[in-house]
Amino acid sequence: MRSSATDSIRTSSSPPLAERAGRVLVVEPEEQRRSQLRGLLEHEGYDCVFLPDGDELLRLTAEYGPDLILLAADLPGSSGLELVGDLRAMDPRLHYPVILIGTAADEHDVARGLLAGADDYVPDVEREQELRARIRVQLRNKRFYDALARVRSERDNLRRDSQTDPLTGLLNRRSLQSEVASRCQSRERFGVLFMDLDHFKSVNDRFGHEMGDRVLVAVASVLKTALRPGDVVGRYGGEEFVGIVAGAGPESARLVAERLRRSVEAMLPPKGGPTKLTISIGTTVFDPRQSDERSEDLLHRADMALYAAKRTGRNRVVLVAPGQSIPEAVEQHARGSASMSIPFTTPPAAPSGGVTSEPAQTSVLPVPDMPSLPLERLRSG
Repeated sequence: MRSSATDSIRTSSSPPLAERAGRVLVVEPEEQRRSQLRGLLEHEGYDCVFLPDGDELLRLTAEYGPDLILLAADLPGSSGLELVGDLRAMDPRLHYPVILIGTAADEHDVARGLLAGADDYVPDVEREQELRARIRVQLRNKRFYDALARVRSERDNLRRDSQTDPLTGLLNRRSLQSEVASRCQSRERFGVLFMDLDHFKSVNDRFGHEMGDRVLVAVASVLKTALRPGDVVGRYGGEEFVGIVAGAGPESARLVAERLRRSVEAMLPPKGGPTKLTISIGTTVFDPRQSDERSEDLLHRADMALYAAKRTGRNRVVLVAPGQSIPEAVEQHARGSASMSIPFTTPPAAPSGGVTSEPAQTSVLPVPDMPSLPLERLRSG
């Protein structure tokens, strides 16, 4: 009757062909036990590597990439428990199942082994049926773990692709809007910079869209480099970029915008393209004291500041502080409405032969107080 039960277990527990393939690294100092484990594992069809001690365990684990490690609890000159800890410290992204093999271990030894980081503990290799089953379980868990890691990696790649602009690698429009909304909800003070390359349409028309893409990539790199690590920049669409400056008040946001403007003006454009690039920037800040301000209002105000920068000569920074109204269009001041003053930065005239390093001058431009334009309005370069 017992023989029949054993045959039944052997038949029912035989793993599918896909489960029989696996790389097993065995560390066992006793030659007799090593030989016994070799016969059992090779009979199961596993690819095995055997070590008499743990001196080369970490190196071979990194090179061989085993699916399972059978590790003797007692080793000459070292402890299997210590080696388990070393394995767990190698690379947190990689998981190597470890079965500790002891000799008639008591409850205390098993507990120590599991707490040290082992996945399982087998007290005696003579219990072959149990050892086979435990090996198969750990190899199955390893396959599940690896499959889950692949799914997570694919999910992270999809999430990253959905959040970034494929051309420049910066955040895309949706991510920028989400970032602004999140900061508004957390009531943090920050600045928003709406940036637009000047006369970019002429770059595409004259040099082709491939060169236009190269220009966008180069400008994106300059903007990202010029910002602090805690700040954010993304591509809003076309030749438009948006920067988020953490903790910035009106003057800080203006100074950051001016630094970005100068960086773009001083950059060397891609070879074979335009000889010089400039950028117009509209900036504003979020004031946590204005509880009724929405992220859409903030972006709209920065967008209108950019519109003012475009309509007043380009290659400049226009700041619209919280509480100031937004002009519809600079050239419509003839309608006779009351005027308002928006400070803006005028780039200094560059001497022949290069870009000046003199500080920018700040002027005051009278701009009519008109109804604001919708955010999706058309600019002319």
